[in-house]
Amino acid sequence: MIDFRYHLVSLVSVFLALAVGIVLGAGPLKEPIGESLQSQVDALRSDRDTLRTNLDAAKGNIDKQNEFVTAAAPDLIKGALKDKDVSIISAPDADSEQVEEVSNRIKEADGTIAGDVSFVPNTLTLTDSTNFLERLRTIEPNLPEDDSTAIRAALVIALTGNASMLEDADDREAAGEKSTKLYDAFVEADRLRTDTDHKTTELFVVIDDENSTLAEETEPSPEASEDKATRTLVTDFVTALTADAASVVVAGDAGSAQNGLVNVLRTEKSRASTVDGLGLGAGPVITVRALAAGEDGTHGHYGFADDAEEILPAKTSETEKGDAK
Repeated sequence: MIDFRYHLVSLVSVFLALAVGIVLGAGPLKEPIGESLQSQVDALRSDRDTLRTNLDAAKGNIDKQNEFVTAAAPDLIKGALKDKDVSIISAPDADSEQVEEVSNRIKEADGTIAGDVSFVPNTLTLTDSTNFLERLRTIEPNLPEDDSTAIRAALVIALTGNASMLEDADDREAAGEKSTKLYDAFVEADRLRTDTDHKTTELFVVIDDENSTLAEETEPSPEASEDKATRTLVTDFVTALTADAASVVVAGDAGSAQNGLVNVLRTEKSRASTVDGLGLGAGPVITVRALAAGEDGTHGHYGFADDAEEILPAKTSETEKGDAK
């Protein structure tokens, strides 16, 4: 059994060690320790100042590049969308400035913004959709039997006026005539937000959420047992839209290219064209060029990310006509 003397010796040893440490720290080791710490602090300050200088230089370069792109934009996109109607579809958390920049470039390319709509989180989901689906099927009884597919098909019809998902040609024509009613159904059910009147178009720009993480959203909605993951709902919609539109471009920032919708569509080899770099001045310009190229039958993945095929597509015939004028 351990007696009191053992505890006493242990306590004395601890206090002696502390005393030795204090003596050494205040005496012969004081200067080496102090100098070492000061040296590390000075090195960290130097690294901080260097990083700050490099960051300021990088921001300055980006500002200059944006100024260059702004000045060169008329030569790059003038006439690219002459007399064309374009719809912009924004994700629920899309950056409003990025949307505005794309809109301005479309107008600068002599195009017209015929539709400007924003998705909400439940635009395509089955959550609380019983009454909504009933209304859609009342407007268009020939929608697909699968509820998720029916919502997607109804939205594509509302935006494009086309209905390739319906098998019978007569049904497709009739559905096209009902596009305004379907569009109004989405708006009135708060599944679509818009400030513009309804007009079907063949050209679409889909703008992803800012710093999108759609690539991670692989779980279905907990509110609806038969629902699909947001990622699947969105990519299926884009695929359906490309079947009934002349050109679809999905654009996003660097986050979208890394972990968002742009990344997902590039991985899945989507028929939609994609553009990264909306946070830069060149992004909206590339988006316009990609939209025009898509109408001419050229689809690709453009921008600055590693998986982009090239920075921007070649000029289309319409762009060259605009240059000639």
